[in-house]
Amino acid sequence: MQPLKSGQVVALWLLRITLVLYLFFDNIYNLRQINFDSIRFYIAFAFVIFAVLLFVGGFLSKPGLTVLSGLIIFLLSGYQLFVSYGGRFDISLIMYLFPLSIGFFFLCQGNK
Repeated sequence: MQPLKSGQVVALWLLRITLVLYLFFDNIYNLRQINFDSIRFYIAFAFVIFAVLLFVGGFLSKPGLTVLSGLIIFLLSGYQLFVSYGGRFDISLIMYLFPLSIGFFFLCQGNK
């Protein structure tokens, strides 16, 4: 059976939409409590902003915004994974792998 090439564009947009929704709902609690002294606030803010920019980058012809957003999401997710690791590998740690993977995908793929 051959892969469905025509569905690739839909799949890319589903990845973008899912990432935006996941990062928004995962970080909205940290954004409700505006605390400029907390690193969690800045990380949550960056996650939401760059997820939205990744989505907007899909509408542009040049891949720069998508690649930059993918890089930032990848790095922030890697940081969260590193900070959250407490010697055990559990479901909360695996949840950081999703945005890490999708961010890395768009870092490498761009708008193709």
